[in-house]
Amino acid sequence: MTTRADRFTQLQKVPDLFSDFLSDLTPHPITKDLTRLRNDTAIRQSIKNLVLTNYNERLFQPNIGSNVNRSLFEPNDAFMEDELESSIRRTIEFNEPRASVLRVEVIPQSNGSTIGINIIFSIINSMQPQSLDIILRRVR
Repeated sequence: MTTRADRFTQLQKVPDLFSDFLSDLTPHPITKDLTRLRNDTAIRQSIKNLVLTNYNERLFQPNIGSNVNRSLFEPNDAFMEDELESSIRRTIEFNEPRASVLRVEVIPQSNGSTIGINIIFSIINSMQPQSLDIILRRVR
């Protein structure tokens, strides 16, 4: 026998293990609450923010960041790719405890002003690997 409550109960709802606010603090259009990112989306956004942040950019937290933007002005060789990969790996390992890095792929583009980065990581409470693609472009 089903009751009225059974029809309105969400049985397949995924629990929120991790949540973060959007970086621009945009309110929800209907509820006017701050919009949240949940679970893998929150961790993906956090990793992207960490990788794109330069050292000394955050007030009172000078050691957070990776300085990957400076590699856009370096020669495109294997040494730069290895340095970029180790910098990204170190940044995620030290600053994002919710994720563990499985692989970092650096893909230099032929034009020399763009570098593609593919980060494959796993979330601590999940067995499924996640992927994040970041494209760095030279602006000067």
